[in-house]
Amino acid sequence: MRATFLGPALIAAIAVVSACTSSPPPDTSPLGEVTAGPQECGLISKQVIIRATGLEEYDASGSEPGKPFSYCIITDPGDDEREFLLSVKLDNPSALSLEELQNTMKHDQGVSLPTDLGPGYTAQFEGKNGPSTYAYAWTPDTRRLLSVWITPGAPGRDHRADAIEFVRQLKPILLSTPK
Repeated sequence: MRATFLGPALIAAIAVVSACTSSPPPDTSPLGEVTAGPQECGLISKQVIIRATGLEEYDASGSEPGKPFSYCIITDPGDDEREFLLSVKLDNPSALSLEELQNTMKHDQGVSLPTDLGPGYTAQFEGKNGPSTYAYAWTPDTRRLLSVWITPGAPGRDHRADAIEFVRQLKPILLSTPK
């Protein structure tokens, strides 16, 4: 008789524990200062990389400290399937024309960057290795293009907001007109 009572009681206890267990709250903390030290690739903050990707252990490759910045690629050493977790790249000159950028924005259902950031957009889509978020920003003459890709990004973060924040902080450094 005890055994028949134990089964339903055990199921009820598991249901109560499962109902009380919830996923962690979303990480709404600011991305942080993108260029704060210590840095990877001579420009990108290690702390920001950790916050955006969710990984404390990663591999970084790209521009050398003290040299002009061109790119920074962050990969997961334990994931051979994924190309990268974070990519920040400056194309100077840009390989894409304004028409190509506008067509890509339309195709990927992109959303224009906030007006104070100038020309550019963000988009999100489901890629072969999960969700991808990217932001493109360019100079008015489209000669230089800044791209930020976050794939897939830290769980619970607003990846579009993170990509926009990268652009907000890097655009004055990488896309400003030399005087």
